Amino acid sequence: MKAPLKVVHVVGSTGLYGAEQWILALLRYLPADRVEGAIVNLVDEPGETSELVRAAAARGLRAIDLYTGGRYNPQAIVNLARLARAHAYGILHSHGHKADLIALAAARLVRATAMSTPHGWSRERDRRLRVYEAIDRRLLRLFDAVCPLSPDLHDGLRRAGVRERRLRTIVNGVDVDAVDSVSPAAGWRPSCTVVGYVGQLIERKNVECLVRAFDDLVAQRHDLRLVVVGDGPRAGALREMAGRTSRVEFAGYRADAVALMKTFDLFVLPSWQEGIPRCLMEAMAARVPVIASDIPGNRELVEHGVTGLLFDPANPADLQRAILATVERPERAKRMAERAREVIEHRFSAARMAGEYTALYEECSRSSS
Repeated sequence: MKAPLKVVHVVGSTGLYGAEQWILALLRYLPADRVEGAIVNLVDEPGETSELVRAAAARGLRAIDLYTGGRYNPQAIVNLARLARAHAYGILHSHGHKADLIALAAARLVRATAMSTPHGWSRERDRRLRVYEAIDRRLLRLFDAVCPLSPDLHDGLRRAGVRERRLRTIVNGVDVDAVDSVSPAAGWRPSCTVVGYVGQLIERKNVECLVRAFDDLVAQRHDLRLVVVGDGPRAGALREMAGRTSRVEFAGYRADAVALMKTFDLFVLPSWQEGIPRCLMEAMAARVPVIASDIPGNRELVEHGVTGLLFDPANPADLQRAILATVERPERAKRMAERAREVIEHRFSAARMAGEYTALYEECSRSSS
């Protein structure tokens, strides 16, 4: 019997966000007789075990934190290469600009296949981050395979110079069974209509639009409450913006975000840019009615008026109308939520995604042998 391929996912994780949940979902559904997967999380500071490694261990997955010796320390490349050689990993599959650089160099040292999945690019004002991401887009040209999560990301990578023959779009997927296994957060839900957001509080998520829209809405509807789950550099400004109303709650980063999401009457994703967003897929899988910004990544999931509503992310008034149209027509919202669940099951499951990655891993292994 042929031994399974050995694949290690390399990431620089600081919490359980979309990319981390994506990796965990993929590893759960990879067929054990064909692919043996593991996680290496690159950490700049030695110390306690990361959330990603703890979450992987709870799921029975192999994962370690690998100390890099400091940001972009060349020793990290050597350390990862030694680990890859010791465990005979034939494919190093990286996620994010830091992991891409270190994994590509390590893969070349041990003559392994280098693969990357870009999870999207930021719109942050942080000049250093923009420089890192620009370098990463050039670096991706050197990978053996690059797997964008959406057609929009595919087109952007092609424009950045990644050769078409190295690009393989594998659309994002969500672990439907894991979403189903989560119970709504007990004793938490307020006695009113809850509009919710889950995600990082960063510029490209455009949460300001949601807060502005809600500020005007509460003057019309006194039974509404906005719950924002997540943290990030925009948290302080958003709290200040929402300070005028007591009906906006910032829950901070929560490991049980899906449990909180299941208490929402409506989920809103106002982003300027997305690949195919996991939080939106999770809400749809949980049968929570959704409203999303009218951008390419969200349009892959939401058909306006069928599986949810779309709005102009530059127009808070447009979002207000969408929220009112949803909460004032609950039966229609319920029908759209049921259709959304069907779309996730049939087109965006983690099982489907894992099948496509398994085929690609095997193809890359044959090409390198």
